[in-house]
Amino acid sequence: MPPLKFSKSEEYLKIDADAERQVLDAYAETLDESNVEDIYLKHLPIIFHKLSIPHCFTRDIDNCVQWFYDTHFNGIPGDSNKARKTRSLLQQLTISTTRHGELDVSDIIDIDKLIIVGNRLVKFRDHFPEIKNAWRLFLEASSGSKVSDSKLLNETLSLQDLKKVKEHLDLGDVSDSILIDMLGCGTTTLEGEVLNYDANVSGLAVGIKDFAEILGQIGQLD
Repeated sequence: MPPLKFSKSEEYLKIDADAERQVLDAYAETLDESNVEDIYLKHLPIIFHKLSIPHCFTRDIDNCVQWFYDTHFNGIPGDSNKARKTRSLLQQLTISTTRHGELDVSDIIDIDKLIIVGNRLVKFRDHFPEIKNAWRLFLEASSGSKVSDSKLLNETLSLQDLKKVKEHLDLGDVSDSILIDMLGCGTTTLEGEVLNYDANVSGLAVGIKDFAEILGQIGQLD
């Protein structure tokens, strides 16, 4: 049998009408309750709470937003992972624009971009039990032991860990290149945009949010 090929689901990123409505409702409620004309990055935790998104899928965004305000980040390119992740967050969630190679920073949320991000997070929320069960299976296959609930949402898997999973689950037809592709699609979109804004994550490793994205991109959350 030839090696299995890894293909990504085009259906996954299509905007679900109900998810869009939920995001718009949360946006409108936050506008009304905060008595503001625009929604800012600082309001994202409120919106995520209204949408009942599990924190394991939003803490990278929350931490990135906190760093943005703590450092008064102005978009100047830097070598730090935090600066790179923050620039990506601004480009993918706010009205910030790049002009002549420089980022014109704004913390005002772009509603169209929020719908795209919110659509993904709502899917993670709706499939949270299945995501957790599959994640637990992979973690336990990698470690060879039970994983406690307290550690489940904070663990990560490296490429070497995934190779152990492949052996444990007898997935001989899955090549190492497919595992690398899986790791890549868990951290970037089909267009190569950053999905995980955790500045402490580097190299080929996945956490539960990355794993959820992998499941989505291979069609398991359609």
